Amino acid sequence: MSFKTTLIIIILLIGIGGAYYLFFQESPDDASTDEKPPIHEVYDVPRDEVEQVEISFADAAYQDLKLVKDKTTSNWQLTAPFQADADGEKVNQMLDDMLNKRVKQMLEVTGLTQYGLDTPSIVLSLWTAGGASPTATFLIGKKAINFSVYVKEQSEAHIFLIESSALDDLTKSPTDLRDRSVIKFNPETVSSIQFTHRNVDSTSQSSTINCEKQDGTWHVIHPIKAKADAEEIESLLSELRSLKVSSFEADGADANVLTQLEKFGLDDPRIQVKLTDSDNTYTLGIGASVVSETGTQERVYVKIFVYQDAIYTVSEDIHDLLNKSVFDLRDKRIIDFQRTDTIRFEIKQGTETVIGTRNYDNIWELQTPTGKIKVDATAVDDLLFGVDSLEAAAFIDNSTKNLALYGLASPSIKVAFTQRGEENPAVLLIGDYAQDGTVYAKAEQSDQVTRVKRALIDKIASGAAWLRDKQVLNFHIDDAIRLTSTLAGGEPFTCQRLGTNWRLTAPVREDANNAEVNAIIYELDDLVVDAFIGSKSTPTDAATGFSKPSVQLTIELRDQKVYTLQVGRTDASGSFYARFQHEPNLIFMLNAERIQKLKTPLEYIRTSEQ
Repeated sequence: MSFKTTLIIIILLIGIGGAYYLFFQESPDDASTDEKPPIHEVYDVPRDEVEQVEISFADAAYQDLKLVKDKTTSNWQLTAPFQADADGEKVNQMLDDMLNKRVKQMLEVTGLTQYGLDTPSIVLSLWTAGGASPTATFLIGKKAINFSVYVKEQSEAHIFLIESSALDDLTKSPTDLRDRSVIKFNPETVSSIQFTHRNVDSTSQSSTINCEKQDGTWHVIHPIKAKADAEEIESLLSELRSLKVSSFEADGADANVLTQLEKFGLDDPRIQVKLTDSDNTYTLGIGASVVSETGTQERVYVKIFVYQDAIYTVSEDIHDLLNKSVFDLRDKRIIDFQRTDTIRFEIKQGTETVIGTRNYDNIWELQTPTGKIKVDATAVDDLLFGVDSLEAAAFIDNSTKNLALYGLASPSIKVAFTQRGEENPAVLLIGDYAQDGTVYAKAEQSDQVTRVKRALIDKIASGAAWLRDKQVLNFHIDDAIRLTSTLAGGEPFTCQRLGTNWRLTAPVREDANNAEVNAIIYELDDLVVDAFIGSKSTPTDAATGFSKPSVQLTIELRDQKVYTLQVGRTDASGSFYARFQHEPNLIFMLNAERIQKLKTPLEYIRTSEQ
């Protein structure tokens, strides 16, 4: 290629580049926001002042829309192609997307056809406050270069360019803009709820449960009268308020919507819930399940009766949410007291009484028939929290005249809680065990007998064994001066402290392995048990293995106190029975890991040099 030809090509490329820059690129000044104002400023249409929106489409596949803002509530309503609540956030977002777009360029034109504005794809009309006719009507035409679209305000001769995303922003279906809330209400103002369940046996009548809010407190008023579970009802109302439509199946504009109720299982709903608040009554019907192609039932048909003529689907979870029994809705707490204000408790079981008192430093002390003992603070907290939150597993009907049948005429256990500033304690009565393993119980001031789970009751029945401090030895390791160990099947040995070192004195006399002896002492120091065995269930020595202990350790302290720990056999859980020789009836359980550390044989105690 000759130099002349190359030069011509270079000049042509420079020319093309310059033309592109001049005709297609915008200068920095043109790109400034000052020279490209948003549509709402150019046509004085602030989004907050828009009260009516109409959108029509050239494409017949889309339905024309009309949206009107309620002047009192400022809520948006879809009025065409049918009447429905609109999602205010989505409507405002659509308006923001359109009105905040900046006018890229104004064009003076003689014809509209080449810009697609003679038959626009979208016509957007906006009414502001007090306007009888549209404040502005925008015709949306064809797409242009640089991701733009041609637009014309109907009353003006010129056209302008804005971002082509306006086409997507405005191409909405009624479903896109509908409010998907199934029921719009204020849970705080709901004063009554009625549940109606269709019985499986079609020959019997439906069952109904009524709840009312009286003086700020929820009550079940039918078919029984009882305090309601406020937390359960408030949770239900909250979930109903946030319930969203999965799909819109039929609308009020559909003339056949009322004739299709049987098809959707809504002619005789399996569940109906009626809510009454200060302004309205809403009735939600739960119909048939929607069976998918795979056979799963993930959605269910629902309808708001009277308030709307529309049928939706929602998550199948709505059935579990609203399928409530009287037991589900009533307050299941057995006894009402404030555990944080409790300063005294008393557990009376037969002739034995255990009393716990809390001083001004919030330290609990336990008074037992054998004297005062230190408490297990965690166990006391578990007692207070457990009884305060104790709930009925079942309610016994017509039980007040037959307390003896449940062991409550003369309760086996009485638990009383005295609160600060209260003269009379709150008392829990505990009766017999039922055949299913639950326990009959009632509050002393209540006529209602209940059955409760036995786990907490079993602990209460243990009395001081549950509530006493689980730390049974507490000394300093330097206070130990003599240790004797006897292992089943092993040779016993005794160690004596000489200064800071240990020496074997039996069966041989030699220096001991300090590390191994100290390891045993450390295990005995601050010895903490897993649990005490209650005095009423003390097993025999044969059952516990104390007749032939697997481990017996005697430790003597500088203050001449001597403790002998006896370890028996394991129980079903693998824990070991243990006790101190001077308190043979105070039996406790030690975990296997701790026992393994106490079972150090003589050969480990002897030093490696011997």
